[in-house]
Amino acid sequence: MMMLRITVIFLWTGLGVIQAAESVNQTIIGTNPSLSAGAHALRTGNFDEGLTLTLDGLNFALTLRDRASAFSNLCAGYLGTRQFVKAMEACDKALKINDQNWRIYNNRALALLNLGRIVAARDDLEKGLALNPNSLSLAKVAGLIDTQGRSRVVAIDRGIENH
Repeated sequence: MMMLRITVIFLWTGLGVIQAAESVNQTIIGTNPSLSAGAHALRTGNFDEGLTLTLDGLNFALTLRDRASAFSNLCAGYLGTRQFVKAMEACDKALKINDQNWRIYNNRALALLNLGRIVAARDDLEKGLALNPNSLSLAKVAGLIDTQGRSRVVAIDRGIENH
């Protein structure tokens, strides 16, 4: 439950604030009204509306850049609705189009972390940091991964690991 709160808080604060501060790869899409509205809804924490609009806009996304951004946004939206497997699938599609966007690795690391795949989450975090070593959102994810990793080690040590 705590991980969910941290993730949702991160998403609410991360999508809007960090996006403005770190404009290495913008997620906001201007030429497709549904994608633009979907990105705005996601930034404001309205994940269901953001997902609906982004899925609609994806039907009309003609450029690879728009498609990569849309899949990245879907990943973030699915994270916000706790659909971690769908988040992974959307991130994977985005990475097939553009593997140079640190935000996609950031989002996929969060999905992996929530699926209990700490080592894979750390790998994606490292890929994101290689692209944007000064990212505040990647630093937050690093903290979440470290906390989750320590919690898991303590649980294993106490013999209470979940299977």
